[in-house]
Amino acid sequence: MIAASKIVKSIFKKRRRQQGSFKRISWLKEKILKHQEDLQIKTARVNKFLVSYKRPYELLHTYREIFEREIYRFSSNKPSPVIIDCGANIGLSVLYYKELFPAAQVIAFEPDQSNFHLLERNVAQNHLNDVTLYQKAVWIADETISFSASETEASHIVTDNNTGVTVPAIRLRDFLTQFDEIDFLKIDIEGAEWEVILDCATSLSKVQKLFLEYHGKVHETEKLTHLLSIANDAGFSVYIKMAADHLAFPFVEKTPGLTYDVQLNLFCYKK
Repeated sequence: MIAASKIVKSIFKKRRRQQGSFKRISWLKEKILKHQEDLQIKTARVNKFLVSYKRPYELLHTYREIFEREIYRFSSNKPSPVIIDCGANIGLSVLYYKELFPAAQVIAFEPDQSNFHLLERNVAQNHLNDVTLYQKAVWIADETISFSASETEASHIVTDNNTGVTVPAIRLRDFLTQFDEIDFLKIDIEGAEWEVILDCATSLSKVQKLFLEYHGKVHETEKLTHLLSIANDAGFSVYIKMAADHLAFPFVEKTPGLTYDVQLNLFCYKK
């Protein structure tokens, strides 16, 4: 009986650790969302938030990551931490930051025009203050660049050809110089993180916590090791989780044949 009791307690403890402090989307709400079309703008109340969106499956996936699993959760002894969000999509991350720290100063970047429109809308209709939005791509120079604007979470900078639309870009390294300290920096920019982190390497010392989603190829493992080296030199400890697991048998399959073989969430915090 004692052993069984310990097992049950362990299961519930693990379950509490995996779940965030926000409510799960109800079974009925999930069923309704899953049967919606994905071309028109829709607005729904998701728990306490009023959220405008196009793609219900992306809304469900992102809500689970951000609110149920709380992948961006961090602590701060400041009532108004500085949070910079690179790749804010439609703004669920911004809603989360302001729920966590209502007085936070949030700066968010999103270059996809359709996503940015929904980001603006979600910030406005949830009455968020001290939020600054930029319809720009985070990059290594202040210039215009080619961008694949798919109106999804997978919109990304195009560096190998001139397909896509032209969008303004901002050099993140220069933008960071205006802050004495940055409490939380999130970079999820669909493959451009490699160039951006290399360019920002000397500025990362002022960042207290860095969330980085790494997109890479198996044959480019040196990029991942270089990123980890940069994080270490900036004074970070790094915890790694899978963001997407594409291969059941890596020794056999070796590559999934997708745009990126490896997607990792890197949680970087000062030692």
